[in-house]
Amino acid sequence: MPSRTPPPTPHDLSPEKAYAVLSSQLKALEKLKGRNYAEAQADEDEWENLTEKLTIRAFGSDSANVHNFYRARSAGVQIAVYGRGVDHGRRQANFVTRVKAYEAFLKSCLSELEIDLPEAEIKGVYEPGQQYEFYRDVKAVLEIATRKIFIIDPYINTEIFEVYADSIPRTVSFRLLTNSTNSASGVLSLAQKYAAGGNLKVRSSTAIHDRVLFADGRVWVCGQSLKDAAKKKPTYIVEHDEPLMRRIYEDVWANATPLV
Repeated sequence: MPSRTPPPTPHDLSPEKAYAVLSSQLKALEKLKGRNYAEAQADEDEWENLTEKLTIRAFGSDSANVHNFYRARSAGVQIAVYGRGVDHGRRQANFVTRVKAYEAFLKSCLSELEIDLPEAEIKGVYEPGQQYEFYRDVKAVLEIATRKIFIIDPYINTEIFEVYADSIPRTVSFRLLTNSTNSASGVLSLAQKYAAGGNLKVRSSTAIHDRVLFADGRVWVCGQSLKDAAKKKPTYIVEHDEPLMRRIYEDVWANATPLV
């Protein structure tokens, strides 16, 4: 009776776990670099065995990634010895080639896994004096957007353009909802100059109180206005339910007074 080929082993690691363990193997690979092949053989064998198992668990035994691992393991010039001594120079060269191939293989795997990783969470609590830390995280929020940004802040000043607007590409639609009665002088003048680039609309409404940042399909709530955050009082940034917040603030926007 002919033997049956065993079914392929499916992957059983989440993208987050797979990314973590293969990143660890990439770091461990550094310990093989620059060593003599014979002295490193036991460590290389241990590294290979674990990496093979982790790659199967990350992608499945019949995946292209596993086949790429086997190709990396066979990298180098095959050695045939007929009545001669061991060619140590060739074995060392093959060892160096394998390590490079393993490194390229792992980096390719990690790049693939990054596609399926959940988006990084941005949130924070800021003590008085941590203005830079607050700015850094707001900037990270703004840089997420590739299509549209919608900022709600009743108490803006020129800092919105002088500090934050550089993080918004001109290709991204930018809307700003504020309360003009609380806006510092010079804001509208700068807004008009910025709007000359074609991607800014500003409206005013007395119906807003919270500070809200929309970036594409995500939204964050801030405890203080961008201009004052973390100067004298503690504040925070926390991600919220985007569909719920979107409906509320799109209604406010629709009824707000156009300024720019």
